[in-house]
Amino acid sequence: MMKYIFCVIALLIQPLFAWYVYHRQDKTKAALKMPMIYYSGVYLVVQIVVFWKICLKIPEDYQNYAYLIQGGLLVVFIVFELILFGSNKYIEDVESREQTSIRDFKGLIEEMEICGVGIDDPDKQKCIDSLVEKMRYSDPVSSQEVAQENQKIHELISELSASMELDSFQKKCIEIEKQLEIRKIKNVRRK
Repeated sequence: MMKYIFCVIALLIQPLFAWYVYHRQDKTKAALKMPMIYYSGVYLVVQIVVFWKICLKIPEDYQNYAYLIQGGLLVVFIVFELILFGSNKYIEDVESREQTSIRDFKGLIEEMEICGVGIDDPDKQKCIDSLVEKMRYSDPVSSQEVAQENQKIHELISELSASMELDSFQKKCIEIEKQLEIRKIKNVRRK
């Protein structure tokens, strides 16, 4: 029975990985983990082929070499699975950071729209509408390099609400527009 231990392990791994991939998670996360099932299937096939073609032909006195070969296959399989697991975590982290940066920028757009709600002056409203339109068509994903510009835009929007004179209001709008351009340039360079 010891001879078949690695084949049994290869068979037992299949339902374990299937459960790990499909158990209680959304389709996106399951899709990221699909290669794990493929690798476990490849491991099963390779393990059985190596066992039947090589390990069964090794004499009983040298059976330890058969165990070393099969153990080596198991180690390689485990290393590949750990690499996949690590890459999936990395992808999830990157997606999470990207979603957070998008939410932050959409929050800036929302602040700008809210600022425009309380304005009765048509010239001021025109400036706000122009900025909102530019912000909507800007890339919402923010890199670390543009965090300072996003903060500056947030501060300028806060100052816009307090700014009553048309001249100072327009200057703040121009400054926000400059910060949006700087943000755009830095985001393009990051990619």
